[in-house]
Amino acid sequence: MNVVGVRVPVLLFAVLGGVSAPLSAQWRGAMALEGRAFPGIPLVEGARRYETTMTFSLRRGWNWDRGRQSLTVEPFVRWDPVNAERTRLDFRDLSWQGRWRSWELNAGMREVFWGVAESRHVVDVLNQREFVGGGVGYGKLGQPMVSLAWTRSWGRVEVFLLTGFRERSFAGQAGRLWSPLSVDEARATYESAAKALHLDWAARWTHAIGGWDIGVAHFRGTGREPRFFLDRDSVGRAVWIPHYDLVDRTSVDLQLTTGRWLWKLEGATEAAPAGRYGTIAGGLEYAFADYLSVFAEYVYDSRGSRAATSFQDDVFLGARLFMQAGEISAGAFLDRGTGNRIFNLRAARRLTDAFTVALEVQVFAGAAGREPRHAPRQDSSVGLTLSRYF
Repeated sequence: MNVVGVRVPVLLFAVLGGVSAPLSAQWRGAMALEGRAFPGIPLVEGARRYETTMTFSLRRGWNWDRGRQSLTVEPFVRWDPVNAERTRLDFRDLSWQGRWRSWELNAGMREVFWGVAESRHVVDVLNQREFVGGGVGYGKLGQPMVSLAWTRSWGRVEVFLLTGFRERSFAGQAGRLWSPLSVDEARATYESAAKALHLDWAARWTHAIGGWDIGVAHFRGTGREPRFFLDRDSVGRAVWIPHYDLVDRTSVDLQLTTGRWLWKLEGATEAAPAGRYGTIAGGLEYAFADYLSVFAEYVYDSRGSRAATSFQDDVFLGARLFMQAGEISAGAFLDRGTGNRIFNLRAARRLTDAFTVALEVQVFAGAAGREPRHAPRQDSSVGLTLSRYF
């Protein structure tokens, strides 16, 4: 855990220790054991064919002052017995919240979500994403921040001061989902002279008008998505060096509900030293019933082959089915430029009140060499996770 992650818990526990009013607390937790296999030929020698991961999370909340103030603590542990770069001790949430009439103040380490699309959330920029977790998606890192929100009849305005930058983490050459070259995170560079201590800020307005849900936001600070430069390590091997630019990013997200139809759009434009670019993700969702929905969306990134994502000109089709004891979701990304295709399937079932099992399958059809150079490598995999909740 970095320096930023150490300061926040000290501050929050000091606040809690000074509270003399009666507190109410609730405990929740989960443990999971995941196994994942990669049937394809690895990109580099030494990359693993199998991964085993154990995760543990615990969440506790305290409330006082007649519910107007609360403190949430949610530590998270991931342990990989082979690849130390995937092992992490962190906090998903470690924050205090105060609510008074139309005002809300938050301070601490939090996960904040923005967006409406099913395929990709191009407006969701406050938290850093890590590329070391299992599964077909990437997890978020808790972001230290202070935020103030004001809610009125014309909408909700929220201002964020982001008090410490968190670098993206990668799984190293032993991991299957990055690239043939290692990323030397220790040599990361920044545009800002303050480096990770640069104070970022963001503001967002949201409102619901009839069937419309509207969000408009602006972010100014260190971009969460690095660029990469090729260099050599101490023994002469080629490595990627991440570089973090200062960016200005303006975004909008819209959702229109009309009967069983949901029309969704996310769009963002970002100005950075490497040039301005735009991204969009949007489409429609149709609910046949409360338990079955289908999706059709389009994802675009104007950087094309310079993008740090595989989804720069893709059609997404998907469906989700809720059942009494579980759910099944499936999706397919069809790249219009390269012809590559990615198919995802996730099926989860509750075994008992405390245990669930989930199967995740990703099939990559195409050529990895057609993907953008700095995008995470796509690969086929099969994962099975057993979770215990308490």
